[in-house]
Amino acid sequence: MALPILLQPIDSQMLSEMGYLKSTQTLFVRFRNNGAVYAYLGVAPEHWHRLRATASVGRYMQRNILGQHRAVRISTGDKESAKVA
Repeated sequence: MALPILLQPIDSQMLSEMGYLKSTQTLFVRFRNNGAVYAYLGVAPEHWHRLRATASVGRYMQRNILGQHRAVRISTGDKESAKVA
C-alpha cells in the first residue's frame, strides 16, 4: 500500500521514520524494531510539532500517542516480510 506522504528519517531508538498528513490529522510512523508502519488517527497538529521538537521521540510517543489515538497497521514491515518469505 502506498502512503499518501513520504516518511522522513529520524534519530530515534523507537522509530526510523515518521510523517504527518495535516488534512486528515494522521501521524505515520515506521517502527525500528520490525519495520512496521502504523497510522495514528486524530493526532492534532500540536502533537506533530511537539513530536518533531522533542529530545526523545519514543518517550513522547509513549506518553502522548500510543494508547491515546486509534492505530491502523499499514504494513507488516521489512523484517516480518523477510521471515515469511
